[in-house]
Amino acid sequence: MRLYTVIPIARGVGKETLSYFGPDTIEIGSLVSIPLRKKVGHGIVIDAKDVADMKSDIKSSKFSLRKIVKVDSVSFLSRPFLEAAFTTAEWFATTTGSILQSMVPVLILEHALKLDNSSIQNKDEKVSHEPLVIQADDDERFSHYKSFIRGQFAKQKSVYFCLPTVEDIRQAKVLLEKGIEQYTVILHSGISKKEFLSALEIIGQRNHPILIIGTAPFLSIERSDLGTIILDRENARSYRTMQRPYIDMRVFVKALAKSKKLLLLLGDMMLSVETVSKEKNDVYTAFIPLKMRVLSPATQTLIDMKQKQEDGTSPFKVLSPELLQLIGDTKERSEHLFIFSGRKGLAPSTVCGDCGKIVTCERCSAPVTLYTKKDEENFFMCNKCGLKRSAAERCTSCDSWKLNTLGIGIELVEEEIKKRFPDITLFRLDKDSVKNEKKALEIIKNFENTSGSILLGTELALFYIKKPVENIAVASIDTLFSLPDFRINEKICYLLLTMRALAEKTFLIQTRNSDTPVFEYALKGNLADFYRSEIDERKQFMYPPFSLFIKLSVEGKQGSAKKAGQEIVDLLSEYEPSMYPAFAPSKRGNPVVHVLIRKESSAWPDETLINKLRSLPMGVTVKVDPESLL
Repeated sequence: MRLYTVIPIARGVGKETLSYFGPDTIEIGSLVSIPLRKKVGHGIVIDAKDVADMKSDIKSSKFSLRKIVKVDSVSFLSRPFLEAAFTTAEWFATTTGSILQSMVPVLILEHALKLDNSSIQNKDEKVSHEPLVIQADDDERFSHYKSFIRGQFAKQKSVYFCLPTVEDIRQAKVLLEKGIEQYTVILHSGISKKEFLSALEIIGQRNHPILIIGTAPFLSIERSDLGTIILDRENARSYRTMQRPYIDMRVFVKALAKSKKLLLLLGDMMLSVETVSKEKNDVYTAFIPLKMRVLSPATQTLIDMKQKQEDGTSPFKVLSPELLQLIGDTKERSEHLFIFSGRKGLAPSTVCGDCGKIVTCERCSAPVTLYTKKDEENFFMCNKCGLKRSAAERCTSCDSWKLNTLGIGIELVEEEIKKRFPDITLFRLDKDSVKNEKKALEIIKNFENTSGSILLGTELALFYIKKPVENIAVASIDTLFSLPDFRINEKICYLLLTMRALAEKTFLIQTRNSDTPVFEYALKGNLADFYRSEIDERKQFMYPPFSLFIKLSVEGKQGSAKKAGQEIVDLLSEYEPSMYPAFAPSKRGNPVVHVLIRKESSAWPDETLINKLRSLPMGVTVKVDPESLL
């Protein structure tokens, strides 16, 4: 009988490791089934000791030891993979078990017996840990990828091509597999068990290197001949998790490449500001000289929606004359037009014209969005907590009926197009009109197959549009500038460049902020000036990459959130934390208080601070390098 130290593969356990007893035959690295609370979960064995040597510790223990239920797989995860999990857990001040829960898909746990990573060890060969970066449009970038992958095959090395979404993977497969179809597999959460087992069979054949195109979690399926990880769409926010543990999978991928001594290649049409800064400071190396000017064949136009008429007025318009002309031309020439709208609903926000109060949610106090529905009256809905109510109301502050909408939502654009072009074929793709991937793909297919049609969509549509479109117009993007996000200029520029790259003939932007420099950078494809401006601004305010933010959030009723926040400030006083209220309450309507710590980038990870963060109650949300400070 032996005493085993096990990392539970679960979030919310609170402890880094748990102890169990079991037979002498369990090997280090094995996947085991263990009692977790009142259920049976999974864990990884990382240490073992004879019970006889631990008798005194066992007797003095405040809890009774439980037995390992069974061994699911021997040598399930390699030591390099576990080292990457340790590193990532330390970076995000969470437990290794929660990282493994995020980075080991259920499909893999269910078929653990088919995996054997006993031969995967740290490599002795000297491989540069210095990541390579490539910035170029999709055609040029994938051309380099294809040549590189075939070069790796010639060296008998496999390649893992990492992407953030299922649609990215499907598109990449089409672009990369020609000539090596039998040695290419895809791995993502959307594949069936049959497809997964078929992929495992190919991966298990070691007589030829392979190309795996998949999401980051499937890196837990390992090959001893893996030589390179290519992380494409490096600037995509889809790599960040939306629930605990709040991590960025790109951090794990970088840690794994370093732990396994693999070559790492980061690529995108527009790399993140942090990555370009590292390339400029020789931390990363350019695979090819970074393309700082993105070319486009499309005619590009910026429409100032505040343009005054002869009488000096500047009336509100949803569609400019130029966009109306483009819609008509699209129908007449049997082309296609994608129109982007930055927000859902008729209008992103509503404000009282007399007292200036913004209309907010009755439950959580977040600003509400105005919606319309066929055969129903207009209604307000909170996009944060989902509460819905009639829009027939007065201002709660001054009792005025003068409620004015601000901004242009997708429903307002749709309404205006249908009114002016009743015979045109119009498709819509946003979270309100599409509930699943199957429906989204159906809409895209119908749009592509219908000449003279319009696709109206939010950012969600860009996940599915992979083929060029003759004409693209931005009906509204101004509301994004109001988001509390220090990376918002980068996000907007990335969105505009993505759409510009898809446009074959016409790219048109409507805005009431025409003087904002980001529009000029995007229309000219001028990344050099964008990066220069953005890096200078971040340096001035000490934003990343010049510092690292750690945001702690706690919610509570009445004054309990503020009290809990003050306790955190007192606990972490040596790090000079600042406390402030959140931009909006929680989904439950409770006040939220943030505590912010700023660290020098070179001073993180900080072991002492990490231990304190890990000791905080489960009710405290910890986000390292958060997207938003508010």
